[in-house]
Amino acid sequence: MKEKLILGTVQFGINYGINNSIGMPSENDVNAILACAYNSGIRTLDTAAAYGLAENRIGNFHELNANQKFTVNTKFSKDSSVTWLQSLINSIHSMKLEQIDTIMFHSFESYLNNKPDLKEIYATGVSKYFKRIGVSVYTNEEMEALINDEWVSVVQLPFNLLDNHLKRNAIVEKLREQKKEIHTRSCFLQGLFFLNQDKVPEKLTAVKPFLNKLKQIAVENKIEMGHLALQYALSKSYIDKVLIGVDTVTQLENNIKWAKETIDGAVFNQIDLIEVTDLDLLNPSKW
Repeated sequence: MKEKLILGTVQFGINYGINNSIGMPSENDVNAILACAYNSGIRTLDTAAAYGLAENRIGNFHELNANQKFTVNTKFSKDSSVTWLQSLINSIHSMKLEQIDTIMFHSFESYLNNKPDLKEIYATGVSKYFKRIGVSVYTNEEMEALINDEWVSVVQLPFNLLDNHLKRNAIVEKLREQKKEIHTRSCFLQGLFFLNQDKVPEKLTAVKPFLNKLKQIAVENKIEMGHLALQYALSKSYIDKVLIGVDTVTQLENNIKWAKETIDGAVFNQIDLIEVTDLDLLNPSKW
């Protein structure tokens, strides 16, 4: 299962995560995490021009470790004054790469704004600057709109214990029928699954019963919550890659351990049926 992992790097460049109490890792910590990931067989990173220092820190690692270069997926700049081509060139330069694997639009809105130029972007950039085009989305409706777009090869979407099989399976299967590669993020829902009840923000009070249900499943089956969350995403055959985010080497080592230890599928049958109807509870951009 470890081969399905992609290391997310938003934490490397900005303060990120509802359960992050230590802030952004230091440069040395980032280098240690990247070295651990590479040496453990994780060879793909997910980043973005908008992730603060992240691309530069990846580049610093590559400069120091020329024989340990990652495959990298990144996202176009959100700065409207920067052209898509300049964004690509800037990212490649910052990360000390020859080429990006998948260049993504940071949002469905960004994709729509640039849709008229997709053919040109592909013709100009493929092979020279990138291999594939992708889109990062939130909703099933956004996914539906990508099904028949011939220029989009990768779709990145949220998937986790609550934003789960019940919500995503049908639409993801449609994407796969059109040969789209599926990458999922928010495996730990920004760390929400690890929060103590008294630390859950008031505006997320309605999610507490669902968190209690997950805790009950984990306790009854003697499974750590992180192990349950990661294996749930990894276990789905319709998911090609699963993004994880960590702040420390210890967290990364735990993720690698959890990725190796499979869980009885009967446990996941209970999770598949959990239904959160208020979708804002599952969307960190709404928090």
